[in-house]
Amino acid sequence: MTPEIRAIADRFMYEQATVKHIAALAPEGGLDRAAPGTSWSVRQLLGHLAQSLNDYAAMIERWVRGESPISPGWDPDAVNAETATRLANASLGELMTLFGTGINGLVAALESIPDERVGDQFGPAPLMETLRVFGGHCLGHAFPLVDALPEVRMDALVLNWLLEAEVEGEDREAWQAGLLAEAREYVASLPDEEEDE
Repeated sequence: MTPEIRAIADRFMYEQATVKHIAALAPEGGLDRAAPGTSWSVRQLLGHLAQSLNDYAAMIERWVRGESPISPGWDPDAVNAETATRLANASLGELMTLFGTGINGLVAALESIPDERVGDQFGPAPLMETLRVFGGHCLGHAFPLVDALPEVRMDALVLNWLLEAEVEGEDREAWQAGLLAEAREYVASLPDEEEDE
């Protein structure tokens, strides 16, 4: 595995672990809240992210075998709608299992990419460009996820992910700046720790 592919695999592992952490922190009823800016519940959004890992793995596996990574007639909107319907009532355990199989399969698929093919085309775009798009998918959904679950906003792992992330676009930059200001205000409100005597 080249260092570039390893970095992408590491990002996937880090982000899916953080999303699973967010899901585990969700209060009772939190998974059924609406995810702002989507037509999905938090549960469905989590299912979409988990299923995407599995889908990316399958696409890479097809490409490594010399097949087209994109199945003929593939319709992302139809796939997303089917996933949302199928996982509308999934338990937290089922979602965690789907994340687990997804990340394991995806990392295995990334490891199977021959070093000499890293510069090749992957469907309509170069492989590395496509993998970077795949890698940005989870972050793109992080904002509505955290907005739907404000209880997780000041969690250290969540803050580390979202404040260190490189975001593009004025809306996302403004969202990130707002989170940073909120975090600073939160930290300033905490009582000073007493020094050991």
